[in-house]
Amino acid sequence: MDEKDVFNKENKPESVWFKFEKVGDRISGELLEVVDKAPSGDFVSQRVWVLKTKDGETVNVGQKRYKDEKNGNLDLSYVAGALRNAKIGDIIGFEFEKEIPATTKKYSPAKSIQPYLVPQHKEQQTDAQAF
Repeated sequence: MDEKDVFNKENKPESVWFKFEKVGDRISGELLEVVDKAPSGDFVSQRVWVLKTKDGETVNVGQKRYKDEKNGNLDLSYVAGALRNAKIGDIIGFEFEKEIPATTKKYSPAKSIQPYLVPQHKEQQTDAQAF
């Protein structure tokens, strides 16, 4: 193959990041990994769940984390809290349920994401043991 063929736009891989664009968008799969990413450039800190879908694709689902002004800790949202007991190998899902109007003018509405968890393990572990 000629090197210039490699750089053809048709050869660009699709993004491995799932994007919630409209209400009803959803993704699910086997949990492979959970990563807390530090802020970088224009991107804020986020928690990333790496899933293997039923089609065998590996997909990243990220959620922003914000600093709690009261104690300085990173705030783990409802989604992260609801999935705190998820273990590697469990089936998890995310669904964009609704938009919540912004309280500040010119801001986009917030996306209400509902997490789902189907445990695949009988024994209970703590987060420290699982991740």
